[in-house]
This record gives sequence, C-alpha cells and structure tokens, in this order.
Amino acid sequence: MIKAVVFDLDHTLFDRHGTLRAVTPALRRRFPTNPALTDDRIADLWCYADDRYVYDGWSYILEYLTQNGVFTEPVDYADYRTFVFENFARTAVPYPFALPMLNTLKARGLKVGLITNGQHALQYKKLDMTGLRYVFDEIIVSGDVMVDKPDPEIFLMMCEKLGVEPGETVYVGDNPVCDVEGARKAGLKTIWIRSTRVDGAACRPDEMANDVREIPLLVDQIDKSEENQK
Repeated sequence: MIKAVVFDLDHTLFDRHGTLRAVTPALRRRFPTNPALTDDRIADLWCYADDRYVYDGWSYILEYLTQNGVFTEPVDYADYRTFVFENFARTAVPYPFALPMLNTLKARGLKVGLITNGQHALQYKKLDMTGLRYVFDEIIVSGDVMVDKPDPEIFLMMCEKLGVEPGETVYVGDNPVCDVEGARKAGLKTIWIRSTRVDGAACRPDEMANDVREIPLLVDQIDKSEENQK
C-alpha cells in the first residue's frame, strides 16, 4: 500500500516556462537582444531550449538562443548563469494546481516529500515564492546532503525521514534519468511527468502523466495494481 508520495520541483511543481516568460523582459534589459524579436518570440525560443536542453546544462540553452539570433552580441556564459540564478530567486511561477493536489494527497493520509537537486538558498526561495514550502512533511535539497539525484541514496534518505519503505513510496518527476531511473533503482514506484520535449518512455515508469493534477488518480492505480499482484 502506498503511504507516501515524493516530488521533484522544477518542471514538476514549479512552472519553469511561466517563470522564463516572466523573466524575459529582464533578459532584454540585461543583455543586447535582437529588437526585431518580440518578447513572446524570445520567450518561445527560451522555453523550447529549456525543454530540449534542460538536462544537458544551461550552456546548451545559451548556445541555442545565440544560434537563433536572440542576442546581437556574444553573451558570456558566467554572466548568463548568474542572471538566471538571480532572477529565479526573484521570480517563481507555480503551477496553480500544485498546492491543491498536494493537499488532496495529505487529506488522504499520505505523507508528501520533496527531493530537488540544487543549492539550498535558491531551491528554498522557489518554494517560498510558490507557497509550497510548508506543505511538505520532509524536504531534501541535494546541496545540503552532498548527494544528487539519480543516486539511489538520496531517495532512501527521504524514505527514512518519512518513516516508510521504498516500496510504499511513489516518486514523481520529469527527468527520465535523475527522477525515474534513480527512484526505481532505490525501489520506489515512479510516475514520469511529460512536461518537457525529452522522450522518457524508455525509462519504464510505473505510470505517466502530463502534469501533477493526475497524481491522486495514478497513485490509486498503482495501489490497485499492487493489490492485484498479491
């Protein structure tokens, strides 16, 4: 029986596309951008690049923007990276359905947790701005424990904190490797969120969803499947 559901943050509970669109005017103010491109067009290119290269690194995203004519002069990667960090710490757009979904799970008596790769200050700032910080029973930020997803150890840490067995836990995330494969190797059930352009079907999740609104129903389906196998 499932007793806990643990989540990833970016592209799962935190709307990176909405945030990138909100930050686009600041991008134009900070860097020399093509005046022939509208804010909407730049945001479209930025979101596409984020979808396609988010698991490869921000340097790939910057290269895509440069190759597609967003900038009129070369942009230093370190400056771009600092800009993204600073603005993600000022602007964070939640999925509006994330908090109601988490409260639904808690109302059913399920424990909820969060595991996110990154540094403490930035990830907690996102949680504060999105209003999600205090809904979780436990939070692990990889920078605090010096273990990153997909290392199975970080998933086992969370199970221990929540007081549940890995087989009683569902992990929900968008990254086929860091989220799905890592959690599965630790013995957790997995739900893959198809929120980016990455093809993750080969990672063999227990269930797939377009966004986290589907999670309560999918947790029920995993429970039923487990019961039928007994």
